[in-house]
Amino acid sequence: MTEIVEPCAAAERRLSEQPAASSLTDLPFSPWPALATLLANAGVINLVLWDVPGSLRAVIVLGYLAVAPGLACARLIRIPDGLSRFVVGVALSLALGVLVAQGMIHLHRWSPPLGLAALTAIASLAALIELARYGLQHRRRRRTETE
Repeated sequence: MTEIVEPCAAAERRLSEQPAASSLTDLPFSPWPALATLLANAGVINLVLWDVPGSLRAVIVLGYLAVAPGLACARLIRIPDGLSRFVVGVALSLALGVLVAQGMIHLHRWSPPLGLAALTAIASLAALIELARYGLQHRRRRRTETE
């Protein structure tokens, strides 16, 4: 069996030739995804409260539950790759959905509208944290530009 081993000096040269990865704080940041999440939260709650026809409500609410809560939380992690962030967001949405359902079962408070409200509250909290982070970054940037 042949083993390929790169000498330490060659590995260090190869790593030093690569451009330095920019820090995650240098990533462009926009408040629009967080605002879109807050609007989607309100829209989904209104669909359920107004008793919109079943097929339309089912497609929209299930799509929301599969993506929005986890993606709102995944944006807080600041994963630079968009596809990776989306995959983590969908996985996190499904995990949050299961955790909320299990919590309602253990508390003997099973109710689909209550579960939807809990997941929209989680997504709203994550979006508000993201907006607060944006406000702090924007304020720091303005302060350093004036100095």
